[in-house]
Amino acid sequence: MLMKAKHFCTCRDLDCKLNPANHDLGCDPCIQKNLKQGEIPGCFFRLISDDLSDLEEFTVKEFVDFYLKTKSLQCD
Repeated sequence: MLMKAKHFCTCRDLDCKLNPANHDLGCDPCIQKNLKQGEIPGCFFRLISDDLSDLEEFTVKEFVDFYLKTKSLQCD
């Protein structure tokens, strides 16, 4: 059964089979996949900025760099 209520997920990739809109398991499958691959879910990046166009990967290092770069631009 697919989720009928809107889930808080900010992922815009509705074609992704792990998106909560496509199953009834919430965020668990996405988080499990990301942890297994040493990555961070895109929703964490979207907390910082909606513009993810410059990202090449979703690693912890990329997250830290993205945060610091975005924070630096906001302070200028």
